[in-house]
Amino acid sequence: MKKLQAFSVIMLTLLGAAFCQKGANPASSNSKLVAPPTGKIKVAFVLTDMAVMIDFAGPWEVFQDVMVPSRGEKMDDQHVFELYTVSDNKNPIRASGGMQIVPNYTFDDAPEAMLVVIPAQMGDSPKMLDWIRKISGQGAVVMSVCTGAFPLAETGLLRGKPATTHHGAYVRFQHRYPDIQVQRDKRWVQSSPTIFTAGGLSSGIDLALHVVELYFGREVAEYTAAHMEYESQAWKGDGSAAAKYSPPAPKPSPADNHSRGVFGNWQGKIVSTEGVFHLAVHIWPDKHGKLMGTLDSLDEGVDGLKLDSIAFKGPALHFTVPAVAGTYEAKLNAAKSSIKGTWAQHGTSLALVLDRIK
Repeated sequence: MKKLQAFSVIMLTLLGAAFCQKGANPASSNSKLVAPPTGKIKVAFVLTDMAVMIDFAGPWEVFQDVMVPSRGEKMDDQHVFELYTVSDNKNPIRASGGMQIVPNYTFDDAPEAMLVVIPAQMGDSPKMLDWIRKISGQGAVVMSVCTGAFPLAETGLLRGKPATTHHGAYVRFQHRYPDIQVQRDKRWVQSSPTIFTAGGLSSGIDLALHVVELYFGREVAEYTAAHMEYESQAWKGDGSAAAKYSPPAPKPSPADNHSRGVFGNWQGKIVSTEGVFHLAVHIWPDKHGKLMGTLDSLDEGVDGLKLDSIAFKGPALHFTVPAVAGTYEAKLNAAKSSIKGTWAQHGTSLALVLDRIK
């Protein structure tokens, strides 16, 4: 049976919200990484279908721009990272936005990496997971970006460790991997001396710069950031994010001015195998009396998903949410204080009770 999908419509990318477990004990962000005295640090970017562009392109740009003058007079000697892509096979991969990428290597013939980058993507083949486990076991540094934390978690390498992911995937991540200590509001987390996880999208740039600092020191990392004209300072410190994604701030809605019948603001939760998802529904009439509405995924910070096909023939209510392929069939109770019904999505039907909120 297909799992109920999270409400977010970003990122292939599959998103939710969770709590930071007590007792989380991240590895020290001051732990140094040891670079080989000569030669290159081989960096493997694991790419499968729908790999998210900025998740791998951001760190790629960071590592390719690093120069260490003490490594020699030649520019090639000073560029200390050697980058390549690896996948199940060498067939073109369609990344986010439609770009096609031909992998340099497969998991069978890739050079032994010292650093592995795992962006958000759709593939999670057993061969990929086995390869990540093997490389990590050989001492490689492994970093995930965004929901790349999910395949990393599938390897078992995050078990019992603190980790983060895109803020919209906190709930699914926590419920799918209850033995991982999910860290909220983090740009990046050092999960162990050699394992790192970054939040969504651009946070991969911050993590990559942090990794550069751990290898070669603050001065080299600052020079790299300046060369990129990258002004964020979030790669320094302990990875804490300036933006806080929980709890979400309430958003104004045209439904705020209504509290009659089915009109107004409603809130409820869906309990699924993927976790508990809290949502808000707003319904109001336009100037012609036509029913209008939106749905917010409170855990994911996704607001304003448009309701369609809204029909209220007291007490029966029906609407769809095209953005997530969901349908709601319910009835308003006699007191007009709650709506009880069924949410259907991707072949799964679950109970959803909406209570009126002020």
